[in-house]
Amino acid sequence: MKTFVRYVMLLASVFVSGSAVAQQEITREEYIATYAPLAVEQQQRYGIPASIKLAQGILESQYGNSELARRSNNHFGIKCKSYWTGDTVRYDDDAKGECFRKYRSVAESYADHSKFLVESPRYAKLFTLKPTDYRGWAHGLKAAGYATNPHYAQQLIRIIDDYELYLFDEGEVPSYVAAGNYVPGKVESGPQVAETVAVEKVDIDNYEVSVYSIGGRGIFRNNGVLCLVARADDTYSSLARLLGIPEKRLRRYNDASSSAFPTEGEFIYAEPKRNAFSGGADMHRTVGHQTLRSLSQEYGIRLKKLAGINGYKRSQGDMPLPEGAQIKLL
Repeated sequence: MKTFVRYVMLLASVFVSGSAVAQQEITREEYIATYAPLAVEQQQRYGIPASIKLAQGILESQYGNSELARRSNNHFGIKCKSYWTGDTVRYDDDAKGECFRKYRSVAESYADHSKFLVESPRYAKLFTLKPTDYRGWAHGLKAAGYATNPHYAQQLIRIIDDYELYLFDEGEVPSYVAAGNYVPGKVESGPQVAETVAVEKVDIDNYEVSVYSIGGRGIFRNNGVLCLVARADDTYSSLARLLGIPEKRLRRYNDASSSAFPTEGEFIYAEPKRNAFSGGADMHRTVGHQTLRSLSQEYGIRLKKLAGINGYKRSQGDMPLPEGAQIKLL
């Protein structure tokens, strides 16, 4: 433990640009020695295993040597999404010239990756696992849809086992790092992720693989229910025509009054929502100006059912919920 503390303190004492490390080819061991303090810091703040963070960084960024990592300090391959307001870079991935986030430092990339996992309901179940359960986290990430590669979990586990990254989860340091055989690079602490995070809008073009499309619009499944994602100029009337169902029925499926308009980025369901959430999480902690109806849309749960299991009336659906309220999802 003393070796681990000395190691973290040594790295934390250096504050220079995180982009400097990516200007030359580095080995996996050098990557680990350089960025382990960032991974450990994020584990201490959010419970994400440092081993998982490092293994994902190694896999997604080719241990810091990929073109995307060099050009933008993006070590986790996170795409822009519709709500991203920071700098961007174009990179050929699944399609040509896709938009990826660009960071001022690798530290900022590590922090944003934590925010990405913490804010998304699909990963909520992972945070019930212990930080030392890296195998559970690896399989959980794959099950939640983090990557399409069928061997993604096994790849992470292989990297963690081969390089003894699980030792960081336990407050220790692999011998090849502790012995000083690999000189760590210099990193900056970077901006911190806020303890209370804002609710992200659904990414209109990159939420998940669509079931099919209508009129150029992707049709998805959320909580097993067919839906699309509302755009700024949508109305219930226009969406009803697009989906080929009566407007009155569409409003009923979405618990929308006769005068309501779709909100940009929200799910609009083309069939009845479910009575409970089947995505793994059983509770939601409110942030910002959330309502029972907005959570009903986010999780694909009938408003009447969601209100009932939480001791509310359906008529209270548009009432702002208290900050930090625990809302049951099943």
